[in-house]
Amino acid sequence: MRGLFIPQLTAFNKNQRVDYLATKEHGAWLLEKGAYGLVPFGTFGEGSALSLNEKKRITNDLLTISNGKLVIPTVISNSLEEICEYIEFANSLPIEAVMVSPPSYFRPISNEKMIEFYRFICQKSLHPVLAYSIPATAVRVPSVVASSTPVWGVKDSSGDITLATEFLKDKVKVLIGTDRLLVDALKLGASGGICGLGNLFPDRMASVYRSFAGGKVEESEATLATILNFTSRFLLPEFGFGESIAAAKAVSNLINPINLGEMRLPSASYQLPEQLKSELIALAKE
Repeated sequence: MRGLFIPQLTAFNKNQRVDYLATKEHGAWLLEKGAYGLVPFGTFGEGSALSLNEKKRITNDLLTISNGKLVIPTVISNSLEEICEYIEFANSLPIEAVMVSPPSYFRPISNEKMIEFYRFICQKSLHPVLAYSIPATAVRVPSVVASSTPVWGVKDSSGDITLATEFLKDKVKVLIGTDRLLVDALKLGASGGICGLGNLFPDRMASVYRSFAGGKVEESEATLATILNFTSRFLLPEFGFGESIAAAKAVSNLINPINLGEMRLPSASYQLPEQLKSELIALAKE
């Protein structure tokens, strides 16, 4: 699992139902544009708002278009039984791994219990398990937890490069989940990234990794800087995760070929100002 993976957005129609066709087409487009693989049902995919049956159907759909590229489904749930049910479903499928966020409704969770949780999950799964650390919406997975369990590694979405450094020092593989830290994390030895902005620019985000892997570090930094400059026009510093995803979805609908609809309730969708729309369309073509 090395490369640039995309936590793809989930499409919804006006009746709040999953638009399975659009979701599948979006996944195929991302892969066609150079993504190393897809990571459905994460934060960008509104995974916490999807039912188990919806996740199962989308998983099967994406496997029909993966063409040998990696599919790494995410499970975000406060129910251990639901997590195990999805893992049992996925055990017979040709996915690469499953990414699991620890249940977090009852906080705090001790390191000992989190270690017990991931050991239990790893025993249930026939595929490698990634721990999903996203402190802003769930709980942080400490390095001591990851290094004490048989997880493959961690998706680190903390936004703090020092935490990625801790994982790597403890011999824990890292896929960075904070887009702006992609090159910094690669310099430290991260295996790659699971980067939401890939939904907007899959080819450019994949080229950041490819340039770095090919020894063209300055080129990878320049490409990432261009993407971040573009997104700074609509991803405001005060935005939380939900607002950021809503804005990214609105821009994806504006500049990319597949309409993904709006956010699923109760999350609010984002309305782009008309003047900003024209500006973004022009910039996206550059």
